Amino acid sequence: MEGSRFISRDPSSFETLSRLLSMDRFATFIRAAGGSHERALRLYAWNIEISSAFWGSFHILEASLRNALHQELTKMANQEDWWNARLPLHTQTMKDVHTAVALATQKHKKSLTIGHVVAELNLACWSGMLANRYQKSLWEGSLIYAFPHYTGRRGALHDDLERLRMLRNRIAHHEPIFERNLALDHDMLCGLLGYIEPEATAWVKKHSQVSAIIGMKEGRLSGELESSF
Repeated sequence: MEGSRFISRDPSSFETLSRLLSMDRFATFIRAAGGSHERALRLYAWNIEISSAFWGSFHILEASLRNALHQELTKMANQEDWWNARLPLHTQTMKDVHTAVALATQKHKKSLTIGHVVAELNLACWSGMLANRYQKSLWEGSLIYAFPHYTGRRGALHDDLERLRMLRNRIAHHEPIFERNLALDHDMLCGLLGYIEPEATAWVKKHSQVSAIIGMKEGRLSGELESSF
């Protein structure tokens, strides 16, 4: 196509990367590319590119979420180390807390702070606090206030967060995400963040490259555009 820039073919790249990363890892991409090794390699690069783009949005969501929930738990317990209060926390939540305390203590030793512990609590722990078992004990009258711009059911909020948590885990483990509805995923992420603070959502949308990279997918796969990560 005149005026378009196509990437030169480099069959050795697929041979090298498939050897280093394993053919099992590439199998999903080869199937999606209709058996074309070139297109599979481009899809692999785009999968890395879009995965990288999501991290910025997850950064803001996770930090905002944990701080908002921590603030409400602190109010409920009347102390910042709410895990040491008599809150009705289930066994798994307490296991997550003990793990976080141990990791924070190991990293910071004598300079340990409450913030260090809160930062070590994983997304599964925070999501778990929005589960059915905490409807009466934590949600009503406490954690609901972490989402001042939300008027829906707790269950729907939890479902959205779990969907995003699974996406986050796939990205963290370098798994394929290209078959997902990634535009919907990002809209859901921004929506969840907006329930905490709409201005944060506006800031993420202004800076995020997710939508742009999704829009360039076909150009990346055809070879007209080259992925960058």
